[in-house]
Amino acid sequence: MKLKTLFLTGIITGAALIFGTSTAARAQPTDAQIKKDISGAKTVSVKLGRPGKREWSTTYKKYMWTRNFEAKVKTNDPEVFTIVGGYAAYDIVGGRYQYWRTFTSWNRYDGIPNPTADNVTALIAKFGPQKFLGNYYFNRVVGEIESLGIADDPKFEWHTPNSVSFRVTTVYTERYNDIGGKRRMKRNFEIRLYRPDTKSEWNNMISTAREYEEL
Repeated sequence: MKLKTLFLTGIITGAALIFGTSTAARAQPTDAQIKKDISGAKTVSVKLGRPGKREWSTTYKKYMWTRNFEAKVKTNDPEVFTIVGGYAAYDIVGGRYQYWRTFTSWNRYDGIPNPTADNVTALIAKFGPQKFLGNYYFNRVVGEIESLGIADDPKFEWHTPNSVSFRVTTVYTERYNDIGGKRRMKRNFEIRLYRPDTKSEWNNMISTAREYEEL
């Protein structure tokens, strides 16, 4: 599919890419041809990865030639761009290479900063630690929470310009049964924030327990 555009609701709602039809069969594509194949009206630039490789697709039951790329794509906000990472796939037909489609592996936004440690501290004060841990884990805390803040590896992921998820880390003592059993834990939670638009404050969040270890 040929990289074309972004479907957006409101100011911007996401980075779903539309791809077009395949081109005529040809020899192994040049860098210039690959960039042409995957670019659309909103594509600003394309960076290609390592030289392409031939590989078997267990999903599509055929050999493909693939080349990784990173594309910068315009959004409806002139100050915000989607950075799309993925790979272009070509069918191998009689020893020649015919463009098939692209696959998107990830995306992020250029022009929207990730939340900082200070931002997260302010959000904890705004929403409260119970919202960050969720009712289940918060109700099992024994005593005071020792620490709660942005993780060393936050794993930021922007779902839309108005929703981002990342990890926070907390250390606390946890009750794990009803007969006095307790243990000191270090647990990560994946926090997903929401807001109405890019000019607004974060006004909602959900928390999902992730990695943990007993201390």
